[in-house]
Amino acid sequence: MDDAQYRAESKRLDQVYTKLLDEYERRRGILATYKKSLVTAGRYLWEEGAHVWQRGDLDAAAEVKQSIDALKVETEKYRQAVRLLSKLERLKETPYFGRIDFVERGYEDKEEVYIGTSSFFDENGDILIYDWRAPISSMFYDYGLGKASYMCPEGLIEGDITLKRQYKISGNKLHYMFDTGIKIDDELLQEILSKNADEKMRSIVTTIQREQNRIIRDEGNQLLMLQGVAGSGKTSIALHRIAYLLYRYRDINITSKDILIFSPNTVFNDYISHVLPELGEENMQQTTFDDYIRTMIGPEYRFEEGSAHMEYILTAGEKDGPRLKLIAYKSSMGFYRLLNSYAHYLEHNAFKFHDVVFRGKVLVRKEDIEKLFFEDYAAMPIVKRLKRISLRLHYLIRPAWKQRLSELEQELAGHPEYKDKVRAYSRLFVYREFKAVRQDIESMLAFDTFRAYWHMFVNEEFLDSLDHDTLPADVRAIIGDESSGPAQDLLGYENAAAYVYLKGMLEGVPSMGHIKHVVVDEAQDYTPVQYGILKQVFPTAGMTLLGDINQTINPLKGDFDYGMLLDILKPRTHVLHTLSTGYRSTSEIVDFTRPILGGGQEIRSIRRSGEKPRVIKVEDKFRLIDRLADDIQKLRAEGYGSIGIITKTAVAAQALHHRLSQHMKCILVKRDDKHFTKGIVVIPVYLAKGLEFDAALVVGADAQTYGLDRDRKLLYTACTRAMHRLNVYHTGDISPFVAAIPEDCYIQEQA
Repeated sequence: MDDAQYRAESKRLDQVYTKLLDEYERRRGILATYKKSLVTAGRYLWEEGAHVWQRGDLDAAAEVKQSIDALKVETEKYRQAVRLLSKLERLKETPYFGRIDFVERGYEDKEEVYIGTSSFFDENGDILIYDWRAPISSMFYDYGLGKASYMCPEGLIEGDITLKRQYKISGNKLHYMFDTGIKIDDELLQEILSKNADEKMRSIVTTIQREQNRIIRDEGNQLLMLQGVAGSGKTSIALHRIAYLLYRYRDINITSKDILIFSPNTVFNDYISHVLPELGEENMQQTTFDDYIRTMIGPEYRFEEGSAHMEYILTAGEKDGPRLKLIAYKSSMGFYRLLNSYAHYLEHNAFKFHDVVFRGKVLVRKEDIEKLFFEDYAAMPIVKRLKRISLRLHYLIRPAWKQRLSELEQELAGHPEYKDKVRAYSRLFVYREFKAVRQDIESMLAFDTFRAYWHMFVNEEFLDSLDHDTLPADVRAIIGDESSGPAQDLLGYENAAAYVYLKGMLEGVPSMGHIKHVVVDEAQDYTPVQYGILKQVFPTAGMTLLGDINQTINPLKGDFDYGMLLDILKPRTHVLHTLSTGYRSTSEIVDFTRPILGGGQEIRSIRRSGEKPRVIKVEDKFRLIDRLADDIQKLRAEGYGSIGIITKTAVAAQALHHRLSQHMKCILVKRDDKHFTKGIVVIPVYLAKGLEFDAALVVGADAQTYGLDRDRKLLYTACTRAMHRLNVYHTGDISPFVAAIPEDCYIQEQA
């Protein structure tokens, strides 16, 4: 590229940057004005509001109401001004990162499209920088030189790209630029991927690949399922997809408050918290599945947290066999079908309606009650139906109540002892006489969902109605033991989700209609019952599911099936995207981790070389600590600031942290932690999902810890947290999954 082009680009950057600075200062002034107005409005409301309550002046109260409305308007103006100023601050750091020259078919003039994180106009309304989410910007990610097209509100626009260029810019400094083809050039991608891990996940807007862009801009499917290998950028893609949807549908009032993401844990919530703000959007709502379960169960019952559940599964011994078998069953489609069948069974068998009778007279016929239940209120959940029927029956017995009241008043009128109190005593007596009727209605319509759940496991009539696929014989033989559930002090996690699902079917769920889109991360770890809950809560919302069948951390779950999701979620439209290329790890780490899965998986890596992983055998746990301390010091000296020491369980992580912390400062990540901190981190593998480290040190890779076939994916998940360096340590016989890796894929050492 000649010097003339470089000078021209530098000159244009200077001009744009000057306009950015001018607009930034202008916006700062506007923000200061809005802030002053907001303070004034708030002070006026405070002062006038106090007078209103003192005087009880209704006219003044109306004025205060107007002041409150004005305050809301000023608050919204201020909030929008803050957002605009934040966008300009980001543009000041990097005004733009790409350019395409596009000649629309039928026209001769080219359009120079400079692309950044948000749009920027000059004083005449001309676009100096296009938002990366703008329709025309999609061509930067999708096409090389030559024919290209994009969709806009006017329809399909076709033409030719005559130039595609990328930049490395800081402020008004152009570090370098280069012209490229269809892919985001390896030079820039390699530079970004070779950097050390950040404390928080960062945006990938400058390096979005064509296949990723297609997923981000998918608007036509209610359900988008993304199966991606480790390090393929699934979560980043989802967050950029959220940013795109917020941009695309901003005119129909979709905001970040209308979007909800289910994260695997609270640490991960913090880890991804910077991506949307970097893209100029407010953070969406974040939660975990445990949080929702806690809300639905309420304070009445305690339940086992998801991380404690995983810890139990990973540390359970032979004596825990029956519960482990039940946990495996309750993670299956069979159990999901059982719960649905049970809800249907309860509707048609749990209630024995009868006539409502008073003093030998039928007040409400059994047939009329059945009609209310099976026809008039059939659209309601069962428990709401029962409550509505109760109200209806109490209304229907009112005429008899009034008639009896009138009779009693006449009877008591001739008794001197009730003189002047006939009405009061009549009401008292009729209330007592109808007590049995009221109790009869309450008893007939009584229902306890929690007790019904536990009774399901010993209801022989119901269990006998199930086929073998829904309830296998070996599970039937032990499932009756669950009847002791109500006496348990702690509701097992597998039962907590099932109870919440059944409760949703029988009682209904709180309205979440304001949520327009839901993102579920680590989708492979959700059970069919949990997906049933998501369908209950978000029946019409769009949904993006992110998963990797090779990173299922619950070893008791069966193989994840995306087809299963369609049976449960029943979306109007759906699509499954597959990403086979990992961008996180070096080629050497990918070559090492791929065989752990046993072959057959298509897992590619970006061409980024590094050191081969090291498999290190140490004599005992004391020597292990010394070796870890030495290796960590060396890695720190090489400039690696993010080092993850990954164990199988939290118990192992706690013990290792206790010993290692005597040598150096390190952080133990626990299940209740809210923040992720860069540094030397000791963490169990199931809390490390989605995280990445400059160097991953996997401890306990021996046959005793990772020896069963169900441990295969756990070990794979642990090893794929590494970006640049991977060390695997074992004190006994090596795990068979590591032993199966070709020896030329790693360096073997003995400590």
